[in-house]
Amino acid sequence: MPVLRWTLLFSHPIKLYEMNIDLKKIDWEPGKAASQLQLMTLRIRRKSDADEESSYTTIADDLQVYTDGTILNPPVIKDLNEGISYIFRFQNNDPAGGSFDKEFITPEAFRTESLPKSYYPDSELVYEDPMRMFRTNMLPPTSGTYYSLQYTRTDWMGTNYEANLIGECEWAKRADLSGIHLKAAGSGVLLNMDETFASGINTQYALGLHFYVAAADLPATGPWYLLSFSSFPNGDGVELYVNCDTKKLHWRHNRGAGFQEIISTNTINTDAWNQVLVFRPSDITTSRMWLNSSNTFTGAFTAAGAPVVGQLFGGVSVGSTGAVLSRLYYTTANVDNSIAAKYLQPPYPVGVLAEYYNQNNKYNIPAKNMISIENGRIVWTLPPDAPTGRKWFYVEDSAGTSNRVEVNILPKAKMLEPVDIDFTSPDGEAPYYFRGLYYFVAKGSDGADGGVSHKHVYMQNGLLAFEAHGDFYDGRSQGFKQDGTPKYHDLAEDPSTPLPWITRVGAMISSKDYYGYGRYVVEARLPDEIGVAPAFWVSNYSKVQPQDPRFEQLLARGLQIRGDQYNGNYYIVDKNEIDMELPSYNASRTFYSFGDMLSSNYVVAWAGLKVAVAEDEDPANIGTWQLNNPAAPEQLSSWTKISNEVQQLNQPRKDNIRYSTWIGENGSGEGAWAEDEFVTMLTSIGKNVWDGAFHEFRFDWYADRVEFYVDGEMIQVSRHYVPDVPGRWNIGLLFPSPADNDRPWLVDPYNAWAGQLAAWKYQKMLIKRIAHTPFSDAEAGGTNRLVGETNPFDGLRTYPAPPPD
Repeated sequence: MPVLRWTLLFSHPIKLYEMNIDLKKIDWEPGKAASQLQLMTLRIRRKSDADEESSYTTIADDLQVYTDGTILNPPVIKDLNEGISYIFRFQNNDPAGGSFDKEFITPEAFRTESLPKSYYPDSELVYEDPMRMFRTNMLPPTSGTYYSLQYTRTDWMGTNYEANLIGECEWAKRADLSGIHLKAAGSGVLLNMDETFASGINTQYALGLHFYVAAADLPATGPWYLLSFSSFPNGDGVELYVNCDTKKLHWRHNRGAGFQEIISTNTINTDAWNQVLVFRPSDITTSRMWLNSSNTFTGAFTAAGAPVVGQLFGGVSVGSTGAVLSRLYYTTANVDNSIAAKYLQPPYPVGVLAEYYNQNNKYNIPAKNMISIENGRIVWTLPPDAPTGRKWFYVEDSAGTSNRVEVNILPKAKMLEPVDIDFTSPDGEAPYYFRGLYYFVAKGSDGADGGVSHKHVYMQNGLLAFEAHGDFYDGRSQGFKQDGTPKYHDLAEDPSTPLPWITRVGAMISSKDYYGYGRYVVEARLPDEIGVAPAFWVSNYSKVQPQDPRFEQLLARGLQIRGDQYNGNYYIVDKNEIDMELPSYNASRTFYSFGDMLSSNYVVAWAGLKVAVAEDEDPANIGTWQLNNPAAPEQLSSWTKISNEVQQLNQPRKDNIRYSTWIGENGSGEGAWAEDEFVTMLTSIGKNVWDGAFHEFRFDWYADRVEFYVDGEMIQVSRHYVPDVPGRWNIGLLFPSPADNDRPWLVDPYNAWAGQLAAWKYQKMLIKRIAHTPFSDAEAGGTNRLVGETNPFDGLRTYPAPPPD
């Protein structure tokens, strides 16, 4: 019979504080493997219990062990306690086969809890109360139509269609307030008003508009139209315009070939916001006009001059070239001075931060920092001068004061002290040191995966373990959505709906502090198989909305707008990040022909850049090419063909690594487009680092470059898009799993850069050291900027604080 050497291979879905062990394989002693299937019995006991029959529990008495040690009917050993030493006793059912004991220490899970509500200056501060009517409380009578035109074309009162933007329009900010800027002749806003509007114009109506005009944009003479419409078939209509000769506002009723006007006594303000409101009551002779809170005017209307409006010509046209427009209002309700005042100077809700122990000491968040307002929800960006510490947060509006919410505002800072967590240190203090420095992460992505789980990080045999669940996982550990809630299969076509999402769930930790220029080191043993991405990165992420005071600053820095500008759903991403990710393919881009490769616009290029040529008239040109002279990528002499292989995105290698530096996230990162804000440098390591050994992964971050190292050898340098904002220092096992367009619960096989398949149940990455050495400003060659993240604590969980004495 074979002599046994018991090396046990396990998988263990984590159930917090208890766990199940899936025993998969046994190794025979070298040279003494079994020649046929073996039947065995497995019993276990706690090591602390006496070695006697009554201490053992039989797990299985019919283990079928194949000649290579694989267990054909692997048992699941349930409900083992964490961090406990167990003795596994294996006995061959044939007495001649003998028996063997193996000690196994179960992993030690980290107990975690949710974080209190905490923020930094520049973070988004959200107040939610489904019972409040924040937006309604600031509106004039909600009868008719109201367009804020502040990065949305939607009618806030919900009675009319979206506003249409005509010509060259953009959302812009003037004097800290937002609106639609009409950039060129023929631009404007068109409203498709319905029959109710036409009927109201014939009897009673009010029209209002807020507008800004620069002195340079106002013509020297003639009319400058703010609002106009006319009707079919008689051409009767209404106009609001500025007489550029006098700078006064005219409200005109057109009736047939004649007209009547009311003219403001005061003039408009250039280079400033103006507010106009006109009201034609049922008694037309008492019509009124307000311009910038003044209701003094000359002229009058009579019933004989009132327009008769039927079908509108093309709707209501708003604005002239150069105008910035907001707060467009129409109603048939009665308007008096109090309603006019509410419209002319909208009573914005005020976000208040009050000292926790002295609520009379209050800080009001400026109105210009309001990102969005809905009934029941308001979002502000905390300004740089927001007070830090423990606060009460609430809202004051025309309906009174909302309920208080406790928040914690943290000062922006970066780690100045070195960090070195050596899990192999004999003092055994590393796990406790680690818990004080790191958060655990539970959140998802928008791909065909379950994100990362805080339960997948634990201590095992004195090392920090990260567990990833692949395509074949069938346990109970569930993944998460982007908002941090548990993820389920939820598409009607998905055959797994409505089951929990349990496959492609990784693990991640994130530092509590923000780390800047310096040296970053991780010593890790990577998993055995690809399909998951070991990643080490420092990141600070802000998604800045157009209403945010920082938006214009980021534009001035050269960052690009993302999203849909026409519909107002756009933003800028200020992403400061440095990545080390594995595995990687080798070609940054695939070209159709050799000529395309030479003629491409290489805005960012580096020595060692590899690209592929997929097709060409000359078969000798097909393959992978390496750039040797980045100064002249258009010259054939700058390139060397290194392989006949045309490697695709979904063909990663174990000897390649991805290095990326980011200041935003526009572009492809390939180094071939002017609008790129990041670059990904696919780099050969020169050896397989998925070999079961520990390897050191390191980068040194300076103000003008990032140097990347593996096992002490510098293998890449990035001088492109080098970030300058400190970020959280992250480590993880991630699943880059872009969703298939037709079946979004499956991975897109052509874009899964870490491997199309994760054809396994479980894999682990083990960490024995995490270190950071900060550089002084002199060493780094510059000074970090301190910027708070938009949502700095999303998905993070912390180790519970010890109870008070």
